[in-house]
Amino acid sequence: MPTATLNGIELHYEVHGEGTPLVLAHGYTASLEMWRDQVPAFSSKYRLVLYDSRGHGASTAPAALDRYGLARDYVGDQLALMDHLGIDRAYVGGLSMGGMIAQEFVLQHPERSAAALLFDTGPGFGAVARDPAFAARFGQMRETMQALARTKGMGAIIDAMRNSPMTFRPPPGTPLPEGVRRHVEQMRQMSVDGYLGAGKALQDWPGSLDRLHQITAPTLVLVGEQDPLLPASRLIHERIAGSRFALLRNSGHGTNLWRPGAFTRTTMDFLADVDARRPVAGEIIVP
Repeated sequence: MPTATLNGIELHYEVHGEGTPLVLAHGYTASLEMWRDQVPAFSSKYRLVLYDSRGHGASTAPAALDRYGLARDYVGDQLALMDHLGIDRAYVGGLSMGGMIAQEFVLQHPERSAAALLFDTGPGFGAVARDPAFAARFGQMRETMQALARTKGMGAIIDAMRNSPMTFRPPPGTPLPEGVRRHVEQMRQMSVDGYLGAGKALQDWPGSLDRLHQITAPTLVLVGEQDPLLPASRLIHERIAGSRFALLRNSGHGTNLWRPGAFTRTTMDFLADVDARRPVAGEIIVP
């Protein structure tokens, strides 16, 4: 379990394969384990770098909430990890919160970003606020979850998520995908400090909406058909000239967990086009 002391914390990471570096940031409340189904394919062609962001997995979870800033700390941790591994330039991506880290990283460090992969994500709560109904539901859920974490711990969060209206559930009689079930159960291992700190980082991030036009790297915006962040992901696609938008049918938030095969193929197809310097612009539907 390799770790590096960076920016005053211990950051747990893994490196698989060789080739062009591909650095991926996981989602809120997840860990690098969420990418496990993608490791064989991604590492067969790329130098795949996965890590537990601060407050998650085996990395340090600072107790002070002011040590969780998306644009400062999370982006700074990824930059420091790339420096630690001798990576000058990489394909940079992430899912949900990881996608927000990726957006901010590419905007702050375009010279270090050869492509952007933005999965199931949005440009910040400023964009969410444009949909009053969604913003109200999201705000209520966030407040409820934070209160539960403080008073009853992470087990109560898991119970609440099982019945959350913000989570796409399969039709009656259809089992929950194993990757989704595994992610929810692994949340038991997350510290309350990390849960609250990362949540605050998301809430405080000003967002990227007014800066997305600055991204010139080839960009993939991929999202699930039943993901509440679908409108926000489409907005990202509209703001980044020449980006590719991919919609995965029958998938909720966390497309790599709901439909790992389709997710992996769609991502690898995009990277193959980037490797060959072919245009990536357009929209596709993945059945």
